[in-house]
Amino acid sequence: MILKIKRKDLEIFLQKLKTIEQPRVEFEQYTTPARVAANLLWFAGVNHYDIFNKVVLDLGTGSGILAVGAAFLGAKQVIGIDIDFNSLKVAKENGIKAELNLQCDWICLDVRETNFKPIDTTIMNPPFGMRKESTIRDRTFLKTAVKFSQVIYSINPSAEETRSFFKNFCKKLDAEIDEIVQMNFEIPRQFSFHKKRKHIIFIDLYRILVQP
Repeated sequence: MILKIKRKDLEIFLQKLKTIEQPRVEFEQYTTPARVAANLLWFAGVNHYDIFNKVVLDLGTGSGILAVGAAFLGAKQVIGIDIDFNSLKVAKENGIKAELNLQCDWICLDVRETNFKPIDTTIMNPPFGMRKESTIRDRTFLKTAVKFSQVIYSINPSAEETRSFFKNFCKKLDAEIDEIVQMNFEIPRQFSFHKKRKHIIFIDLYRILVQP
């Protein structure tokens, strides 16, 4: 694969995509920063060749920033799943705006009810389950992804306890964490309980390999 763009070009492209105007706290619809999305996609697509000409699934796609970004990097097909229909409308708008919607399929579905034929790569920024309003959390997304993916890229909270938990959790699912990359994640003021203009947390990007 010969990629004729730079990582910064990808980030600039993602910055132009529309975000969800009225995010829902029960789904933890935090905006994925373009920098974080670009880092995940570059790590998956350029460092590991897991996107170009691959079938890519984005679980909890939200505004579609990861899905449309995967299409931008040359994915053969991208499937964006989200439980929130309004989010999917934004994702589709982004796909159309980027002239990449022919590569993308948008499906309104609960991840717990998701079932596909084998997928090459799953990418996701799942809800962490940090708030009492949360209806579903990251481990549920991972349980779904391992059913039909060869490799998974997932954003999760960065903490030694969390890493230890997910390493053991993956083993039970016949999978293993192959690499971990730590990043900063900037959360803008989106909900009424946010007191600061922005809040920065540490996150881990997991590359998870699923045993055949």
